[in-house]
Amino acid sequence: MIRQAAAVVIALCAAVQVLHAQNTPETRKVTVAEASAAVHKTPSVGSPVIGKATRGTELVVTRDVGDWVKVSWPAAPDGVGYVRVASLARAAAPATARTPAAPGAKAAASASRATSSKSAAAARSNAKPAPAPAVAVAEPAPVSAKAALAPTPAVTAVAAAEPAPVLQPAAPTPVRTIYVAPTHAFGVGAFGGSRGLGGSARGWKRGRLGVQLEFSRYTYDSVDMLSRATVTDIAPGVLFALNDHVTDTVWLRPYLGVAGHFARSTRTDLIFTDTTESANTIRARVFVGSELSLSAVPALAISMDAGYYHQPEPFVGFEPGGMGFSIAAHWYVK
Repeated sequence: MIRQAAAVVIALCAAVQVLHAQNTPETRKVTVAEASAAVHKTPSVGSPVIGKATRGTELVVTRDVGDWVKVSWPAAPDGVGYVRVASLARAAAPATARTPAAPGAKAAASASRATSSKSAAAARSNAKPAPAPAVAVAEPAPVSAKAALAPTPAVTAVAAAEPAPVLQPAAPTPVRTIYVAPTHAFGVGAFGGSRGLGGSARGWKRGRLGVQLEFSRYTYDSVDMLSRATVTDIAPGVLFALNDHVTDTVWLRPYLGVAGHFARSTRTDLIFTDTTESANTIRARVFVGSELSLSAVPALAISMDAGYYHQPEPFVGFEPGGMGFSIAAHWYVK
């Protein structure tokens, strides 16, 4: 029985080593499918391009970031870069090599089978009829309790052998999901500010260039407060985006802009209300602002900008130029 128990222990230790060898994690890689894939500094098309990966290049993925993957890029200052998933083809995971059973496990199994055969033969010999009463049977010599408990040399060697250490797999590193900047193409909305209220449409081309069109109607008084001008204003403009700032919850895009204003002004005398006159003017505006979106509602963008208006006087006593500000909200349908 002791030899059988020793053989079972050796077999279990070898099986644990085989199972641990089969649980080795696989390395994940992706292959560039396009002729050339751009490697960006951050997961945004507006971020700087820090390199190019040609078709067939294998990249090691360290994190999934929405429509992007974070890959090892030794040429970058921090050793990582971001590539769009659309330009990649996933490579098949390498097959895990099966580790052959340890020689000790085979020997233990053979020993276990030999011991089982001997036990079966002993059982068959014990099942034979007892000898005739005339034959005297010699009684075995008495065995002391100390001698019975003493282990045999073979058993002592098995008990002294320490089992092979079992390595536990390392705990997986938690993956942090990074908010990816929304791709804003075209949106409509409204704005309000120092020049009244109006509607607005804004679009961004791929990259940093954007355009917008504003329509507003507002009134303002003359310097002497005796006349009032009502203005209908149409303002096309061009925007240039700076570097985006992306966090887990917020996307921020600062920009510079210039716009032209085509204004139709009508003056009304506040004393003699039947006295009116009209004039058309063209003015210009330069401004700086920022567009903000939240990860919970990426289609909605809030913009705030401030700038300087330059416009000739439509009537004597009116000063339409100077500093101004506006707050706008756009819902991007694309």
